[in-house]
Amino acid sequence: MTTSAIASDQEWQAGASLGSPLGSLESISTIAKFAQGDLIYLTGDPADYWYRILSGACRKCAYGLDGRRQIVDFPRPGDLFGYDAEDVHAFSVEAIVSNTTIARYPRRDAERVANSEPGVSKRIRELAFESVYRLERRMLILGRGSALEKVSSFLLEMAHSFRPISGQAVALPMSRYDIADYLAMAFETVSRVLTRLRDKGAIQFYGCRCVRIRDRRLLEAPSRVERNDRPALVSVIGIDRASTDRPSP
Repeated sequence: MTTSAIASDQEWQAGASLGSPLGSLESISTIAKFAQGDLIYLTGDPADYWYRILSGACRKCAYGLDGRRQIVDFPRPGDLFGYDAEDVHAFSVEAIVSNTTIARYPRRDAERVANSEPGVSKRIRELAFESVYRLERRMLILGRGSALEKVSSFLLEMAHSFRPISGQAVALPMSRYDIADYLAMAFETVSRVLTRLRDKGAIQFYGCRCVRIRDRRLLEAPSRVERNDRPALVSVIGIDRASTDRPSP
């Protein structure tokens, strides 16, 4: 289990001046900054707050009794999280980018605001539906038959989520270890598949933090990787190739 410190109440500052589609919900918000690896909350902590990412990124994960980690989502700027059905959190959430900025909202007060303001309630539902959609997409990825299919689907999911403009690189905050724990695969397998996709012309590493999708068709139909040698540039997404620090169990 990770031992990074959770932000204390003293580190949370009033965030009433925040501009947000959540409207008057911001009047009850407080904000705090987190370093890479810091905990937002732990599994089993009281679910007394909702949270929204203002900048940076997080990973939502669970740890088994043997210390193994399983990542279930990568909340991104604008995402709302922490609204568990139970009174305690089912997962831990950790920052994966330095200076990740989080707003939090007292759960009971937030529910009252949502009940009294239809616009706020509608936006909260939309954010919740987006989170459910990502979890459903992950279930489909995990159902793929081979490591090649899983990694290819992950790259396509990231391209869809970040929607890069042609010619622009999007740096993804997760390391290859994070990707491996998201896909329930070994780190070495993820690295081997990425190298294979590069060698077959499906992707091209771009600097130390980016990978360029050169032929989307090869990712959509991985069986073609073995026989297609003529790539065509369609989009750019980012991936952290440099980070190889395995998180402590």
